[in-house]
Amino acid sequence: MEHFVIVGGGAAGHQAARGILDVQPQARVSLVSREPQLPYDRPHLSKGFLASQSQEPALLAGHELYAEPGVERIGGAWVAEIDRQAARVQLDSGDSLAYDKLVLATGSRVRTLPAAIAQTPVHYLRTFEDALALRSRLIADAHVVVIGGGFIGLEVAAAARQRGCRVTVVEALGQLLARSGCEPLSRWVQALHVAQGVDIQLQVSVSAIERGPSGKTVVQTSAGPVLADLVVVGIGVQPNVELASACGLAVEDGIVVDSTCATTDASIFAAGEVTRYTVAHLGVRTRSESWTAAGEQGRAAGRAAAGDSLASYAEVPWLWSDQYSSAIQCLGLPALAHTYSFIGDVDADQWLALGWSQEDQLVCAIGANRNRDISAIRRSLKRNDALAEQYTATLASAKTTTGK
Repeated sequence: MEHFVIVGGGAAGHQAARGILDVQPQARVSLVSREPQLPYDRPHLSKGFLASQSQEPALLAGHELYAEPGVERIGGAWVAEIDRQAARVQLDSGDSLAYDKLVLATGSRVRTLPAAIAQTPVHYLRTFEDALALRSRLIADAHVVVIGGGFIGLEVAAAARQRGCRVTVVEALGQLLARSGCEPLSRWVQALHVAQGVDIQLQVSVSAIERGPSGKTVVQTSAGPVLADLVVVGIGVQPNVELASACGLAVEDGIVVDSTCATTDASIFAAGEVTRYTVAHLGVRTRSESWTAAGEQGRAAGRAAAGDSLASYAEVPWLWSDQYSSAIQCLGLPALAHTYSFIGDVDADQWLALGWSQEDQLVCAIGANRNRDISAIRRSLKRNDALAEQYTATLASAKTTTGK
């Protein structure tokens, strides 16, 4: 009986375990996770959880499998080394696990501010413990300064406003959601937050975060000092590739995998936002920070590791964000868009932006409260079907702006 070892207890690792058992129900599976909790819904932490009173994370579907006799979950532990020649992983405890197949689902970690800037404690949001600690500080009239105008920062800002906090968002670039590549989305989401009373400061850099009077924090910025009750930093993540790199696997801003999620070692697979994979529809390699992609790729990696010759993953990235009562969805790679066409008024509550390459290929779709459209387009791309005429017809009105 083969022994499968999974490194990482997030969505990708959990779905890898499910994928393995899909193919080999009697397989031995060992999952090593740094976090003590069973696999949980991480995106919920920056969305509904901060606005709720729940004291427990929302566990992922299928978590019952960890009670099965052939499945071992080692929580609160991490892998210190991979010995490919011996096919063993060394744990921080000194114990080791032999594997027939190994799945790396090590995810990513938050980017942190240098100690020279963060001279007093700040909040980051990645784990359940992070969310609990942050939520306990989100009390009415507290002034929350959010550094970073990406999705995480804006979701925290929305949750803080919903809890009655005063909120200032500080963004070094000239627009919010700059990585979306769609200027109308940046303007729209800025207007959404301003309407809710959020102070948005663009093109403002932070030089220091210091202790202030009466337990306050002073954020020193290029626009002047800001007095805060707490500071939340959301400046992106970086993939946890160190294990893969140290054991000689190919790494390029992520662990390089093929369509079966196999690495450059035939016995080692990888899944989730730590991987760099090829998007079949677009013919480019990317690393996706999408929770949905992590789960789907994890399931494929597990099935492939267990011997399913048809298992593969090459999907277009997709992510969503809930802010106040609005839903934002981004499908594809906006960086590839040469022109944009639009359905609906980009200054209204609902609209859809379609990004096209120079060859008139759809490379991205961005929707504000247009969930059905995004779902329909995503289904077409997954099935390699032709797009509905209502979308392709907009090409005639596509603007020659890059949308950036």
